[in-house]
Amino acid sequence: MTILLIPLTTEPYFTGVQYISMLSLMRKHAKNWLMKVILGIIIVVFIFYFGSMRGRRQTETIAIVDNTRITYTEFRKEYQNLLDLYQQQYGSSLTDDMLKALNPKQQAYNTIIEQAIILAQADRLNLDVSNTELQDAIYSYPIFQRNGVFNKQLYEQRLRYQRLSPEEFEGIQKRILKVSKLERLIKESAKVSEVEIYDIYRTQYGKVNLDFIKIDEAPFREGIAPTTEDLETFLREQGEDFRAPRKVLLKYMVFRGDDYAGAADLSDDEIEEYYDYHQEEFTNDEGVTSPLEEVRTTIADALKAQIGLDRAHDDANLAHDIIYQEENFEEYAREENREIVTAEISEEGELPEELVNLGQLKEYALRAYAGEIIPVLSDDTGRYVIKVDGFKESYIPELSAIKERVLQKYTETEAARRCESHAETLLERLKNGEEMTTIARNENRTISETGFFVPSPQIPEIGFSPDLAEAIYELTAKEPYPDRVFPVDGGYVVVRLKESGALDDEDWQSKRDALTNYILKIKQETYFRSWLDEIRESMIDAGKIKILKVSEDL
Repeated sequence: MTILLIPLTTEPYFTGVQYISMLSLMRKHAKNWLMKVILGIIIVVFIFYFGSMRGRRQTETIAIVDNTRITYTEFRKEYQNLLDLYQQQYGSSLTDDMLKALNPKQQAYNTIIEQAIILAQADRLNLDVSNTELQDAIYSYPIFQRNGVFNKQLYEQRLRYQRLSPEEFEGIQKRILKVSKLERLIKESAKVSEVEIYDIYRTQYGKVNLDFIKIDEAPFREGIAPTTEDLETFLREQGEDFRAPRKVLLKYMVFRGDDYAGAADLSDDEIEEYYDYHQEEFTNDEGVTSPLEEVRTTIADALKAQIGLDRAHDDANLAHDIIYQEENFEEYAREENREIVTAEISEEGELPEELVNLGQLKEYALRAYAGEIIPVLSDDTGRYVIKVDGFKESYIPELSAIKERVLQKYTETEAARRCESHAETLLERLKNGEEMTTIARNENRTISETGFFVPSPQIPEIGFSPDLAEAIYELTAKEPYPDRVFPVDGGYVVVRLKESGALDDEDWQSKRDALTNYILKIKQETYFRSWLDEIRESMIDAGKIKILKVSEDL
């Protein structure tokens, strides 16, 4: 039903750093309700605009919601819808890592379960859709209109293209409208106060100026001399930082093009034909083409190299097929007098130099079983027949094997701990009433100033610190110090709110209505999401939701 989707076109009022700032302040003032906003918006969009609302088909049941069976077919359709959506949005930039982070399988699973929950609640509340409401909704779709007017012939044509009868489609639309009614009922309870809106405006446009003292870690490294026992303890506690990755052990044979090129016989006709069809290769910037005799050797070498690679390709594929069928890698190499080379690769590590241009090697090797012959791989010099000979499992090395690494990490960690402890001591003294200038003078340190800026993770004169950026919103003239110190660029900073910039009342008045509308929409989505979470939990407790298969099993 992709053809019938109605895209959301809401433009965000905030962008970039300002949006981060807004979220930070909202988390402070709204009992963490914005922690769920983004997920809530995504789920609602998927439910109402990208959901699979077609009739259920008899297939494997993965869940039962209020006596409604959710089928594997529905899950697969929803999952494919999401994959198509992401492909449209990101195109060639969509990577495996992005898909892993987006987790469309779990999203699709959540969507179809929550669809059923919402529809069940709408039915329980006896929400109905009149024929007039249904007709108005269908007539409003631009895809069914010609020159802005509903066209019945076009309507039926579009439905046939989607393999839907009018009855099926109208049933789908009734369910969508029913759910929309329930959504509106829940969202109507959301309100925003003038205080909330003004706090958000202040966050977006209010500037602050900070005083700060930077304490570098480097001096705290002096005098750190751990014993062997200290390092052993550190390695036990931080062992995962030193874990050696699982490695794949390879054996391979190389069929080099150069080994076959010398035996290639070339006729004068072949050389002349190449010259005739590739004269641009032998023409300089002035348009002068080198005569054949001057480039004959170059052409011959190029042709022989290509013939050599072709023959290497044929022999490598033949060898692969024989070894695959007879499982005789070592025996084949011995009989054919071919050298077997060994190598190790891991998911995190670089490929050995000779194999670095085999782009698919990791993909094949990391998912292969011991003894498997992977497909023939190639680079510009030859073809490779590769056997996965086994695995070296992940392990934490003994201290003796990595003592220098452990010592370096121990020193860095201990220096950071000492630096942080010293910074915390300074902050405590400041909170107890000591003057920052007095502390700085006694400690032989410098008080620096950020200058006025709108709070963001990239803080002038200090550096990148999302935690500090968020903490700034809690600073006031009465409480100018945060509750903690912050790690930044090889040290820690102790900060104090020096002053807040004045706000422009005229600008506030001009932006108030737009801010109110925007925040209201976000809050409405959050209310709806909270309601949905509560309903789901209550249905689970009442035994009205039965999960037969989780997303990982599909």
